[in-house]
Amino acid sequence: MSQPAPRRTASLTGSSRLSLNVGTKQAPPAPGRVAGRHPLRQDWSISYVHRPPGAKVDYEKEIHKVATFGSIESFLHLYAHLTPPSDLPPVTDLLCFASRIQRPGIWEEIPRGGKFTIRLLHPITPVLYESLLFALIGDQFDESDNVVGCVLSVRQTEDILSVWVEEEGEAVRSGALREKIISLLSLPSTTLCEYRSNKALLDAASSMNKVEGGAQEGAHHGNAHTHHSHGFGGLHQQSQGFGQHRHQQHGMGQHHGPHGDRAYVREPRGPRDDASRTGGWGNGFRREQ
Repeated sequence: MSQPAPRRTASLTGSSRLSLNVGTKQAPPAPGRVAGRHPLRQDWSISYVHRPPGAKVDYEKEIHKVATFGSIESFLHLYAHLTPPSDLPPVTDLLCFASRIQRPGIWEEIPRGGKFTIRLLHPITPVLYESLLFALIGDQFDESDNVVGCVLSVRQTEDILSVWVEEEGEAVRSGALREKIISLLSLPSTTLCEYRSNKALLDAASSMNKVEGGAQEGAHHGNAHTHHSHGFGGLHQQSQGFGQHRHQQHGMGQHHGPHGDRAYVREPRGPRDDASRTGGWGNGFRREQ
């Protein structure tokens, strides 16, 4: 009995944007590239991170590289075998970054940059992700935009698209890059597309670590007093262990992934906050009101 063909999501807008910078003269193939293929302006890599919902992991250790590509042909071959976004289980991050970015999706790797974020409902995700991916590797962003990657984050109740910049240039400060992202995805101008700098996220995480450290120290002294007065050594040990666990999970030695830990650095207008902002437009994405 023949096996059914893999289900694919047809492109509605993205394929027409695969306009690549290919010169009229065939340049000698770079090391690792095959002669006769159409090279991209730079090499890209596809990676993914998967963890069970609610699990705490060291994000960097969970990054698994799928492949690196540097030509139109190698990208299309890879893309034909990628699992469609609608089939990815939560919680999964699919990362496409310039291959020179050693740790994709890690705040500390791009401390002078940041990301634009759009929250989506599941049905519209495949079309928008394809449009963004094709725009990214198809040179729809100018070099001055400093765009180095994108992330699709599949969650239980929503999906999240983010566009990462290596450095905050004029396009970020003026809002021109936000408008370009919305235009490339054929979204209304009222779409909620928020920017957060990695430095701001790291500073917020550092401040929270200090608060946690002070609370841990206070809990240690308070429980030590309780231990001597009432003999509740188990309470002291449990409380201290809890503080250590949280400190280890969120200390600056741990690397922060695309959207951080919401218990500490929450993206503005999370899923619950956005519930009342789910617009018309096919109920596919968030929009400002």
